[in-house]
Amino acid sequence: MLVLVGLTACGGLPVAQVSPSPQASASPAQQLGPGGLTLDEEIGAVMMVGFVGPLTNSVLADWTRHQYGGLLIVNLNHNGASAYDLSPLIQQLRAIERHRLLVATDQEGGGVCIAIGSVPCKPMPVGQQDTTAMATALKALGFDLDLGPVSDVCSGTASIMWGRCYGTSPAQVASSVGAVVDGIHVAGMLSAAKHFPGHGDTTVSSEARLPRIDESLATLRARELPPFESAIAHHTDFVLLGHLFYPALDPHRSADLSPATFHLLRTELGFKGAILSDDMEMGAITASTPTPEAAVEFLVAGGDMVMVAHHLSVADATYDAIKSAVASGRLPRSRLDDAVKTLQALPGG
Repeated sequence: MLVLVGLTACGGLPVAQVSPSPQASASPAQQLGPGGLTLDEEIGAVMMVGFVGPLTNSVLADWTRHQYGGLLIVNLNHNGASAYDLSPLIQQLRAIERHRLLVATDQEGGGVCIAIGSVPCKPMPVGQQDTTAMATALKALGFDLDLGPVSDVCSGTASIMWGRCYGTSPAQVASSVGAVVDGIHVAGMLSAAKHFPGHGDTTVSSEARLPRIDESLATLRARELPPFESAIAHHTDFVLLGHLFYPALDPHRSADLSPATFHLLRTELGFKGAILSDDMEMGAITASTPTPEAAVEFLVAGGDMVMVAHHLSVADATYDAIKSAVASGRLPRSRLDDAVKTLQALPGG
């Protein structure tokens, strides 16, 4: 309703005021975000979650309540042994979603493949054609996102990534990474270059503890970044951040929880897609920081989707922590909105 409230000082013209709309005057919890999502739906949308075992009524009820935006299926979770198990599982979870569900797995080729007979596991190093064959089979099962390519430059055979990386030369790895991104896209799948800013120069697995990589920023830019620059040039949809400690980048925090990493990726490399965490249940994180707290720090720093790979109880606690962080103002609703907008802008949405 327009209310006339007086005259201007210089001409007697009436000044109009607009009464606040219900949306504008609503509390942050009541305001609708991008795509008309509620706060609760937005929190679910920025989480990629896995669970152990087959789909049960309990899992379905939990998923209905939390509306998780990503489903991670990996061999360790034993969600199904065949396409006849996985396709119905994906369809049932997708059917109860009120927004987009991204279904993801690690299909790199070589030693890292989903254990489903209908999906070929091509030997490393895979190229564009082999990648497309694998990704096409995943797409047929209902998957959306292949968590690859590995974009790490191995320092040598002792690297924890040896057998998964594409070599020891930044230029060689960059060329291979671009081809794999293209191969995933040909199949109509989304890609996720990993593990930014580079996991190749360490013998330590982030599954167990936080790797420390003592490289200068100059070395980081010259050695670790070219493959990610190639992935971005080939329009990778996600960049997945590794649990890595680069003191030259941030002397106090792991790279995936540091604003410096997001600045490097967004500003220097110009990445416009979605930023995904690695599994927040890994020892590299939980040795010092509980998963729910780390998830909040990741989102506050600039992340778009946080991964909790194995346990629904941990995912539920993480959801609650994110909601509390929004309520307290520690995680601004605008930051959450931006993450959701980025995810909604992904191809196929």
